[in-house]
Amino acid sequence: MPPAGRNDRITREKIIHAVLDEAFINSTGATSLADISARLGIKKASLYNHYVGRDTIIADTTRFCGEYLKHVTLVPPDLAGVAKKYSAETVLKGITRRWFKVNEKDPLFKIYSFIESEKYFSTDAAKILRDFRKKLTDQMHSVLSSLAEAGKIRDIKPVLLKDYAVLYTSMLRELVDSYIVQRKDEIRTNPEMGEDSLFGALPFEDTAVLDADRLAGRFIALLM
Repeated sequence: MPPAGRNDRITREKIIHAVLDEAFINSTGATSLADISARLGIKKASLYNHYVGRDTIIADTTRFCGEYLKHVTLVPPDLAGVAKKYSAETVLKGITRRWFKVNEKDPLFKIYSFIESEKYFSTDAAKILRDFRKKLTDQMHSVLSSLAEAGKIRDIKPVLLKDYAVLYTSMLRELVDSYIVQRKDEIRTNPEMGEDSLFGALPFEDTAVLDADRLAGRFIALLM
């Protein structure tokens, strides 16, 4: 991302996004105040007009990430209606593709990467990640429950249905992470594209679609 013009008004959100951009490329630990200010196109001392130091910037970035993740969802609004209308495989494929698409939107994966790296150093980041993963699992559980209620999958004991939700969410998260890391590596080997082109110039590829559809299809086969 090109640095902001020096006459641009520097806001909390711009600083946080600069942190996420730097951390995404160089890791959070390697991101300094000098890196953040350079990305913003300002002097390092100017950051002290907003924060008392690097630790407070990182802490505020963590809070921002937590608030953002609260609004991320896997499921469509009318989940019960969707489950009744479509086959189980179609529903799960749709949910799976939705998760890919959600992750393609900046800054979600930068946020997720930041929280993942900070979980070892911040109890707040660790809690945010736990809560986020639980939310995704709960949403997947609601998807499977809706399919069961609609008679689209076999009748499964509630405790087992929860286990299936945990299993699928874990596999889906690993599949999406692998895909995005691959795209990130391509950006690193083609720096002229810029990190803002992480997905803009790299559409959801056919191979990723096939992998996602295959995962959903095989998983639904276990529930029929």
